Amino acid sequence: MVKWDVSNIVATIYFNIRLPLDKIANGIPYSSYDPETFPGLILPLKDGNIKALIFNSGTINIAGLKKIDELEEVIEILRKTLEEVGIELPKEYKIKLQNIVVNGKFDYDNLDIVKLAEEIEDASYNPESFPAVIIPYKIAPDYTVKFNVFKNGEFVCAGIKGVEKSVKDIYENINKIILDFQEKVIKKYAKT
Repeated sequence: MVKWDVSNIVATIYFNIRLPLDKIANGIPYSSYDPETFPGLILPLKDGNIKALIFNSGTINIAGLKKIDELEEVIEILRKTLEEVGIELPKEYKIKLQNIVVNGKFDYDNLDIVKLAEEIEDASYNPESFPAVIIPYKIAPDYTVKFNVFKNGEFVCAGIKGVEKSVKDIYENINKIILDFQEKVIKKYAKT
C-alpha cells in the first residue's frame, strides 16, 4: 500500500457568517488587524506555527498545517478562541483546499524514470539539476497536480486542492489521487 504524509496544507474555511474583526482584534491582544493595510485579521494559532487569516465575510484562510488531522483541531481552537470574545462559529462549514503537498513512497522500489520521462506527455527530467522526473497529472480538465517521482519510488505531490466537507473527505481525495496515479502511471515503469 502506498504510504504518504502531508507536509503542508493551505486551506480556506467558509463559515457563511459576518465576523466583526474590530471586536476580535480588541478581544484577542495577540491578533493583528490593520484594515488600512490588509482587510483581514491575522491570528496566530498553536504556538504561532499556524496562522489564521480571518475576513469579515466569514472566510478564514489557514496556513502552516503539516497534518490533515490538524485541520479539525485548528477549527476547534478557532471556535474556542472566538467564543472567548462572544462570537460563535456555525457548526456547518465548507473547506476548500488551496494547496496540499504530500510526500510518500509508492509500492515499487525501482522505477525506470528515464523511460517515464520519455513516454509521459509534458513530463520533464533533467538529472543534472534534479534527481526526479516531474509529471503533471490531470485530475480534471481544469485541475492538474504535479508529481516529482524518484527512481526509488519516493514522490512529492503538490497542487492537491478541492472543496471538501470533512477531513475524512480530504484524506479519501488524496488517497484516490495517489492510488490512481500509481495504478495508471507508475506501475508500468516498475523494474522487477
